[in-house]
Amino acid sequence: MSVEASTSPRRRSQMPQQQLCHLHGGTPSQRPKFPEEQLPLSTFRDTVEGSFDQRFSTLKSIGEDRVNDRELKYNIEMWKATGMALDKVDLVWLSDEIRQHGDEYWPIVMDIARTNSCAGILFQKADIWLLGMEQHDANLLARQYCKHFKKKNKPIAVLDNMLPNLLQYPGMENRRHPAWAIFMEDDKEDICFKMEKAFCPPKLAEGNPCLEYIKYIILPWFGMFEVVQKKGNGGKKTFLSMEELTADYESGALHPADVKLALEKSLNEILQPVRNHFGRSDEAKDLVEAIGECYGAN
Repeated sequence: MSVEASTSPRRRSQMPQQQLCHLHGGTPSQRPKFPEEQLPLSTFRDTVEGSFDQRFSTLKSIGEDRVNDRELKYNIEMWKATGMALDKVDLVWLSDEIRQHGDEYWPIVMDIARTNSCAGILFQKADIWLLGMEQHDANLLARQYCKHFKKKNKPIAVLDNMLPNLLQYPGMENRRHPAWAIFMEDDKEDICFKMEKAFCPPKLAEGNPCLEYIKYIILPWFGMFEVVQKKGNGGKKTFLSMEELTADYESGALHPADVKLALEKSLNEILQPVRNHFGRSDEAKDLVEAIGECYGAN
């Protein structure tokens, strides 16, 4: 079985600033800018002057330069840490396939024109694509392309859910605020700090970021969500469904502070094997440091 996955790691700022793999999928809007994005437009135009072949070569190199081997290895280490059975997965670098079969790939890019992601989905024969929700349009475009040209095998994609910002007013906060999301490398102190800052309004389930984490991460992972309260508040209770949890929360039977403490405990249980893996693997440690060096300046 071959699987193509998005390989761009995510970033946590100021705790310290490192390039990280985000616990929930998708690329956040606060992504770091690459050097070519920071160039003045006039400077960029100067780099692509010349013959068609020269301009095409420049455009192609821009895309290839974004592929960082350390980032790919970093994600592999993260998959290992979370228990992914890599011996049953054939990892294929799309960049290698493009270099070997550019005569097939680049005509698709020129045909699609609007998105290289779509061309990549059409070009690489993967059984399942692992994509973020922000790549949903690219996947739809690829399927429409197959339908229009009567291609038999339409791409199949699993899209991960994009969880909300943990802060109450994300639009008003500094984009580098460290508490906006949970990251795979967060230690216990990080999780505690972020849960203290997390927005969890009493009796309000809709739009509550803490409940979203429970719905999309904790319940699917453990099959339950256990909350420990004082005896006067009902004592320990185990929730097996989101409907049951929501009903108690909206009625006021479940206090936000108790929910956040239980969420903190569950997140730490999920992340502890990752911490153990990166703590005992020198190669994994080096990858974390290398990623931090690449993106820490941003």
